[in-house]
Amino acid sequence: MDQIQLVGEEDPVLERYFKGHKAAIASLDFSPNGKQLGAGRARELGSRRLSDLQKNTEDLSRPLYKKPPADSHAPGEWGRASKLQLNEGELKQQEELIERYAINIYLSDRISLHRHIEDKRMYECKSQKFNYRILPTTSVIIAFYNEAWSTLLRTIHSVLETSPAVLLKEIILVDDLSDRVYLKTQLETYISNLDRVRLIRTNKREGLVRARLIGATFATGDVLTFLDCHCECNSGWLEPLLERIGRDETAIVCPVIDTIDWNTFEFYMQTGEPMIGGFDWRLTFQWHSVPKHERDRRISRIDPIRSPTMAGGLFAVSKKYFQYLGTYDTGMEVWGGENLELSFRVWQCGGKLEIHPCSHVGHVFPKRAPYARPNFLQNTARAAEVWMDEYKEHFYNRNPPARKEAYGDISERKLLRERLRCKNFDWRGKFSEFKAHTAPVRSVDFSADGQFLATASEDKSIKVWSMYRQRFLYSLYRHTHWVRCAKFSPDGRLIVSCSEDKTIKIWDTTNKQCVNNFSDSVGFANFVDFNPSGTCIASAGSDQTVKVWDVRVNKLLQHYQVHSGGVNCISFHPSGNYLITASSDGTLKILDLLEGRLIYTLQGHTGPVFTVSFSKGGELFASGGADTQVLLWKTNFDELPSKGLNKRNLKRLHFDSPPHLLDIYPRTPHPHEEKVETVEINPKLEVIDLQISTPPVVDILSFDSTTTTETSGRTLPDKGEEACGYFLNPSLLSPECSPTTTKKKTEDMSDLPCESQRSIPHAVTDALEHIMEQLNVLTQTVSILEQRLTLTEDKLKDCLENQQKLFSAVQQKS
Repeated sequence: MDQIQLVGEEDPVLERYFKGHKAAIASLDFSPNGKQLGAGRARELGSRRLSDLQKNTEDLSRPLYKKPPADSHAPGEWGRASKLQLNEGELKQQEELIERYAINIYLSDRISLHRHIEDKRMYECKSQKFNYRILPTTSVIIAFYNEAWSTLLRTIHSVLETSPAVLLKEIILVDDLSDRVYLKTQLETYISNLDRVRLIRTNKREGLVRARLIGATFATGDVLTFLDCHCECNSGWLEPLLERIGRDETAIVCPVIDTIDWNTFEFYMQTGEPMIGGFDWRLTFQWHSVPKHERDRRISRIDPIRSPTMAGGLFAVSKKYFQYLGTYDTGMEVWGGENLELSFRVWQCGGKLEIHPCSHVGHVFPKRAPYARPNFLQNTARAAEVWMDEYKEHFYNRNPPARKEAYGDISERKLLRERLRCKNFDWRGKFSEFKAHTAPVRSVDFSADGQFLATASEDKSIKVWSMYRQRFLYSLYRHTHWVRCAKFSPDGRLIVSCSEDKTIKIWDTTNKQCVNNFSDSVGFANFVDFNPSGTCIASAGSDQTVKVWDVRVNKLLQHYQVHSGGVNCISFHPSGNYLITASSDGTLKILDLLEGRLIYTLQGHTGPVFTVSFSKGGELFASGGADTQVLLWKTNFDELPSKGLNKRNLKRLHFDSPPHLLDIYPRTPHPHEEKVETVEINPKLEVIDLQISTPPVVDILSFDSTTTTETSGRTLPDKGEEACGYFLNPSLLSPECSPTTTKKKTEDMSDLPCESQRSIPHAVTDALEHIMEQLNVLTQTVSILEQRLTLTEDKLKDCLENQQKLFSAVQQKS
């Protein structure tokens, strides 16, 4: 008998029913006070109570579906980057899919729908325990329009395979009138085999806002969790969101949005403190670092972080509170601006907007917006009119066309604001802007017109500042590690940045979006810059490489590995034909970009070289390094016009001199230096044949003050010719200007001319300099004439060949 009945003096009445034993009850007994009843196997049950409770807790955390075992050799497994080896036909197909979806769907289709992602969350997050019996349930709502098959299904499976079954009420898919064939019957058949997945189709194009609201009306969970249709949820993503809302129903909580590369599908998980949301006066969403006062407010690093705004694609909210707050503004069309409108409303009307550092969801950020948002200005104007009070003038000043936008009837939204007794916009101003960098700044760069300044920081952000208004404008966030460099393009329309996350990104300064991404799986770039025409970028790699990319077609053009140490800096010659590199191996190298090869190696520094830069005209360049010295170099590169020349006829004329040292700064010895250095200058002034296999090396050797060195392999001035005239700084030579030895004295010699200079009047020196300038002009003229002559000869040869062909053809016909 497995049931227990309590019998009294009156007619038997079943007062309580106890059920729990799975075998016959052997005995039972009351406690002395009569308030507890023990039966049969109580002693055994007591000994196993703790282990059973732990087992039940583990069972409750199980997802609805279990991921299949990981295949470490499968593309994309564990979130690794993938790159396929494709033939010409497959490459064309891949490009067509990228053009259609702005995502590398050709690769996505070959990555498992159930791929595993490495869990790199903070250890405190992994060790958290939850009481699943009291957590609210959730309905996950995913709206989509013409989404690719593999990215949509991977989103669905990642939710089913990472969400505890006891918490996941359902997944509601809202098809916003997609016209792709595979999203019709094929999708219905596929999800019919999945539990707790529902599909709703709209009868007309509703846009993201209304499509999500349609899904919310069908939801039966306590919490609404909105996700985009190209996401991947990480382990333990759902519990922190629901636990926070269970404690405070007025909190809207967002997961940390990790980046999934659109081209390689590499999963970049933010392992440290996440970013929070902000905005600029154009009402464009921005990412910002967590300010100090918010860090001080939090007790633990896994506490939720207050955020002024949210990105809008991924968040969880109590269904009751969402309805109380007025849901979405249905007057907004398609998408864009709804995230800031809801953010303003939450803070001004008594709610909270937070990001939970223990909840991680990856999001594929497409190469470009998959479809246009023509109503963005209308939507943002609507938000400004309802919520920003007098601050809306800042928005209109930044967006003059918005004043003419027909933003529709907002009377209902203003009544909602009154009913909720919301505060004014000035109250939330303290949350709205977090301008300054929160970590060391690694790079600064002015735009060509001097109107803007771009700064790159270890806080993973790039900030743009207005020099005219002397204030911060906006931030750019997509890097997941320190940003080492950010540079404007020559026309100021683009910014290129490089980071220790091994990516180089191109940003559109008009839309403030990342429009291109170059990734490197070997090392990260220390420095990056545009060429003078703005069509290419070059990167200086920590892996000892220099790479040149075409930003128009997203293609690697040239790859050099000429250094034995990391490359720290690069600089383009103004002609765009040459690139100079500075490396930790102590050398400078000059690359000929037209011929694609190394032409000069310059050795002058006694330690790593950190920076190098050409002058505006390209006739000089300077370098600096760990030896605390700045070296100034003279160049004589040809600057022949290349426009209109046929590349097969273009020939480089090799009569330009190699760079040679002009000056060393500082000119006086450093106070901390005990030695006096002897410096040998070794400029090779003869004409160099650039076709030789080993590039010439220009070397500056340092010796002790007691040592002299013989010059070798160098062309020296004739006897009586002024040797000191070759250098800007006469103190680099001995007072005798000896052609065989040069010594640097301990005292400052910068103001003391050598003996030969004292004997030559300034007029003669000026005349000699003028003659040298005229010779340079004459040399350049001769080079141009020689090249034109070469072209003329080639054209004449072509004409003669054509005439011979015509003559032969006429003879054959006759």
